Amino acid sequence: MQKSFNSQTELFLTAEDFNHKKLCTLDETESLLDWQEIEKILSGIYASKTGRPSYPLLSLFRSLLLGVWYKMSDVQLSQSLYRDLLFRKFCRFELGCGTPDDTTLGRFRSQLVKHDLWELLLGEINRQLEAQNIIMTEGRVKIIDATPVEAVQSGSGKTKDGQDKQDKDAGWHVKNDSKGRQKHTYGYSIHTGVDEDGFIHRQTVTAGSVHDSKMTDELLLGDEAALYADAAYSSQKTRDKLKRFGIKDQVQRKGYRNNPLSEQDKQRNKIIAVTRSGGERPFATYKRHYGLAKTRFMGLAKNITFYGLAAMAANIRKGAKFLEEMGLPEPKTIG
Repeated sequence: MQKSFNSQTELFLTAEDFNHKKLCTLDETESLLDWQEIEKILSGIYASKTGRPSYPLLSLFRSLLLGVWYKMSDVQLSQSLYRDLLFRKFCRFELGCGTPDDTTLGRFRSQLVKHDLWELLLGEINRQLEAQNIIMTEGRVKIIDATPVEAVQSGSGKTKDGQDKQDKDAGWHVKNDSKGRQKHTYGYSIHTGVDEDGFIHRQTVTAGSVHDSKMTDELLLGDEAALYADAAYSSQKTRDKLKRFGIKDQVQRKGYRNNPLSEQDKQRNKIIAVTRSGGERPFATYKRHYGLAKTRFMGLAKNITFYGLAAMAANIRKGAKFLEEMGLPEPKTIG
């Protein structure tokens, strides 16, 4: 069974306390979306009419977002939900009432994996941002890129029951640095497609051994005005496909043995690089701000969903920042 998010009252503080500046930090995030539409997508989880009622699904979903934004493990998050008024307010947990422990949070995340909901959730968030003209659709461009993240279990060895410790779904990612030296990472690759403002439209996760160019089709919406990408995505097949869809080819060119880049292509690459570099924004957010340079979970399915949560978290905060700068809607009446 599931409790309704709307049935969670907000009267655990006086009106004066409730609107205290320190408790309004997430107000722009609260005001950004029609959260009931998010709740509808979550409604299939714990849909049984029997059993002990769960925490409201939207409260659990918001809890996971807080865990991403504040770089918290499930244990740290459960402790903060219990004692932090800002967290309680955002998730609608009244004072004196229980809050989910780390195992409850983990089980809910597993349900997101089981029901494969992250793409539906990201799509709904982006749809609402488009409706508010926060995400622009007219003449938008797509920037695609990928980055490696180390697997949480990347070393060799065996567990007590004889199983390999290493994450079997991960793979070796090999990349040359700026000095031509090879860097090896055992883990996964995060592939994203973003617009010029850094909003994530498409994302997928693969074993680190999968070449970036293999995910080009997965990252395209098909209605882009132009595609920007580095030379790893350069191929005649990609150029032909972009031409068929009427998408301007802004993929950097690469040279080959006995066929080096022309000066014209070198200049073209430099011009493209100015816009293409925007594709690295989500990776900086994931790794620097969310602490996700290394996976937290074993297995491809769990990491697809978890980095999907990170994509939602990044888009919501970016959209909220837009509202913060442009002005918030009138606050809802408490009670």
